[in-house]
Amino acid sequence: MKKGHDIRIDRSLLHPRLNFLLDKLLKQCAKKNIYLIITEGYRTKAYQDALYAKGRTKPGKIVTNAQGSGYNSQHQWGIAFDIAINDKKLSYDEKILKKVVKIAKELGLGWGGDWVSFVDTPHFYLKKWGDTTVKLKRLYGKPEKFKKTWYMKTTYSKNGGLPLWKSKKNIDKKKPGRIPKGKKVGILLDKAIKVRSREYQKVSYKGKYGYVNKAYLK
Repeated sequence: MKKGHDIRIDRSLLHPRLNFLLDKLLKQCAKKNIYLIITEGYRTKAYQDALYAKGRTKPGKIVTNAQGSGYNSQHQWGIAFDIAINDKKLSYDEKILKKVVKIAKELGLGWGGDWVSFVDTPHFYLKKWGDTTVKLKRLYGKPEKFKKTWYMKTTYSKNGGLPLWKSKKNIDKKKPGRIPKGKKVGILLDKAIKVRSREYQKVSYKGKYGYVNKAYLK
C-alpha cells in the first residue's frame, strides 16, 4: 500500500498563512519520502482546558502548560499544528523529525522543540506573533476578533471577476485566474508588492495561491 499524508484536522480552521506553509511542508516532505500525520490543529477553549486537566485534575500525563480559559495555546488562535510520522514504528522518530524540522524552518515556521519551559517537538507555528499568545491577546483580546483579519472580500466584477496572478513575475503578462465579486480570499501575511505603482496582495482562494490587486479588497 502506497504511503501518503494523513490529515486529521479541519484545515479551514487554520490561519490562511499557516495553511499555505502546511501545503509547502507536505509537498517537500513527500519529495523526501516522508509522510506526516497532522494530529492537531485548531482547538476550542473547552478542548484546550480538557487537555490542560490531564495529569492535574484528570488521569494521564501532562500534555500542555496552556490553559484554554486563558487563551494561552497557539492552537486556539489557529496558528499552530502538531505532527507525527505516518509510520506506526516511527511515529516520533528523532532522525526523521529532524528532517521535517529542517524543512519547516526553511519555510519560516517556528518549532516547539526550541522552547525551554515546555519542549514540544511535534509542534509547529507561525512566528509573526512570537512563541506565546501574549502579543495576540494584547492586540486582539480573543481569537474571534483575530479571525476577522484572516479574510477579505473581492469587489471587482468585470471580465469574470478579480484577476488572480500565480506569481509576481506573471502579473499583467500571462492570463490570470479569476475570483468572482464578493468572494472571500485568505490573506497570507506577505506584505503587498508594488508593480507599476499598483499594490498586489498575496491571497488564497479555494486551494489556489496568487496575487490580486489590493485596491479591490475590502
